[in-house]
Amino acid sequence: MAANAQSIILHQYDISPFSEKVRVVLGIKGLDWFACDEPVIMPKPELTALTGGYRKIPVMQIGADIYCDSQIIIRELERRFPSPSIHAGSDNGTGWGIAMWTDRVLFQAAVAIIFGGGTPLADEAFIKDREKLTGRPFDIEGMKAAAPMMAEQFRAQLGWLEEQLSDGRAFLPGDNPGLADASAFYNLAFVRWTSPNGVKVIESFPGVAAWEKRVAGIGHGNRQEVSREDALDIAKATAST
Repeated sequence: MAANAQSIILHQYDISPFSEKVRVVLGIKGLDWFACDEPVIMPKPELTALTGGYRKIPVMQIGADIYCDSQIIIRELERRFPSPSIHAGSDNGTGWGIAMWTDRVLFQAAVAIIFGGGTPLADEAFIKDREKLTGRPFDIEGMKAAAPMMAEQFRAQLGWLEEQLSDGRAFLPGDNPGLADASAFYNLAFVRWTSPNGVKVIESFPGVAAWEKRVAGIGHGNRQEVSREDALDIAKATAST
């Protein structure tokens, strides 16, 4: 099946942590979607033409409607496809509050472990690209110095997840997966992809490790592929709603 103006197209790359958060939500909802793989670093000519210059990943496209930033993407998926909801039980507000923690505090600890411990991601081209994006030095040496302390921060925060799961619940909100699971899980997935030392920390928490497998088992919905050129052509040929 080819992508069309009604298709969900996720501009992403496979080791993008925030793309993983969206992919888990697509899995929770059991949606059909198309992956449009973008480069990890600039240039991204098709993406920036589509977004008017926005270069971060992920970006969701449905026809000519473009949604930038994972929170906006997830809100729009929930609006368009409300069942099953990402708000398990009564966590409509707390799910977003947990996402704020996972996108900042937990993510910062994960990044420090990954880049402070050495990773193939941190080559010269990647570092220069992220320095241009942020407008400040990408301080690998500082991350290396902070890595032991941040590993303890990461451990402490996984301890909170372990405590939440200690009553035997399957997922963070309860019996059904939701936004909280997608938000916490992507950080662990990012660590697993890139940091053997971080994996050891994860596996020291048996409840978290078992929960992680359950979330991974949800999958990513029905993924198909679309080229960057075809995705851009769909937007050009479609009127925004």
